[in-house]
Amino acid sequence: MSRYLLIETKSPLDGGSYAFDLGRQLRELNHDVTIYLLQDAVFTARRKFQAGERLVEEAERGGVRVLADGVSARQRGVTGARIAKSVSVTDMGEMVDLLMERADKAIWH
Repeated sequence: MSRYLLIETKSPLDGGSYAFDLGRQLRELNHDVTIYLLQDAVFTARRKFQAGERLVEEAERGGVRVLADGVSARQRGVTGARIAKSVSVTDMGEMVDLLMERADKAIWH
């Protein structure tokens, strides 16, 4: 089993479902998967945003951990109660730790 970090930068309306589709497939193969939402991908974490809600719910059901970059989220007004409950807001330090120490493979999209 490998540990994957999938970094998504696109909104779900602009092809940002790639990391979620790949993450689901990797989980089916029993790999550990974390998706890190960066830039416009943080819109995926917005509650009541239908395109993103579906992706986040499927990830949660499949055992995929979803993190959102705090700076990107604040810049786009996706904060506080607007963040889906299963998404953890974090900082770049967390992403760097994942890249350098806690992931075997990283894919940036």
